[in-house]
Amino acid sequence: MKRQRKEIEIRLAKEFDRLEAASRDIKTPAAPPDEFENILGEMKRRGINPRVRKELGDGK
Repeated sequence: MKRQRKEIEIRLAKEFDRLEAASRDIKTPAAPPDEFENILGEMKRRGINPRVRKELGDGK
């Protein structure tokens, strides 16, 4: 059982390394210009208070 688990761990580590190497060259596309404001507007409409503002001391 331990040997099988070790083989699985080795195989998963190799797969992770392969995926990490492949993803290094991929650039994440930029968000649309007003995406953040749209998200904040939708949160406000739904009555959701963003925690970030509280943590920054804005207190709104």
